[in-house]
Amino acid sequence: MRRSALFLFVSGLLVGQSTGLDDGRLDPAWFGAGVVFQPSKALGFQWLKPNLDLRNRSLRLRAWEPAAWVQGPRVGKDQAFLSRVAPGLPADLERGLKRGLKGALPVSTTLGDVVLVGRVADALGSDDDYMSVRPMTLSFDLKLVDGDSGEVLAAFHDTLTGPNTEAISYHFGRWCEAMGRALAPAAAAPVLAAPAAAKPLPVPSKPAFDLEGALRRIDALGRDGLLSEAECEALRKKARAKAQ
Repeated sequence: MRRSALFLFVSGLLVGQSTGLDDGRLDPAWFGAGVVFQPSKALGFQWLKPNLDLRNRSLRLRAWEPAAWVQGPRVGKDQAFLSRVAPGLPADLERGLKRGLKGALPVSTTLGDVVLVGRVADALGSDDDYMSVRPMTLSFDLKLVDGDSGEVLAAFHDTLTGPNTEAISYHFGRWCEAMGRALAPAAAAPVLAAPAAAKPLPVPSKPAFDLEGALRRIDALGRDGLLSEAECEALRKKARAKAQ
């Protein structure tokens, strides 16, 4: 019994490890080496290249790749659900991304030196939006790559759940807006500190009038015979008036 219990425990542990991120719906191989995902409340799983700089760049939306069906190929209900939701994903992505970026990065379907590539990773749904008794889920991958080198600059994965196709599309649009907000800081110009206002130069204070010195000079001029007594007295009055 002990050996059986130990075997079951180890088997369960190995199964848990093998499921991977997002219950196995996130395939790291599609994103390439060097991408280390971190959980995100708004975006599910995300990774941004350290010191990502998108200034003076433009973003091109590439056509979506075929669905990957990472949890195995499906027919019937899941395929029917995907056929309803997939056609609207590119337009929802463009609208949401632009709202989130708020002009920080130009977005186009034809021009751009960084490229956003998307694909559906997996889907669970129904062949009828109004007769379904189970929630529908859409798992998707997006990666931002350099248009010249192919280097991965950012990577995202999430799974959205909703009661019908319309709800999934709505949640996807809001998700794309959040992704735009996550990328916007890398595309924004650095905020330069405003130069400090120059301090005004101190105005030199006017030196105080030296009345005693002025009277001594007037007396000296009088003693030397250069001024009459009347002239000296007139200058003394002016000096006293100036000192007041």
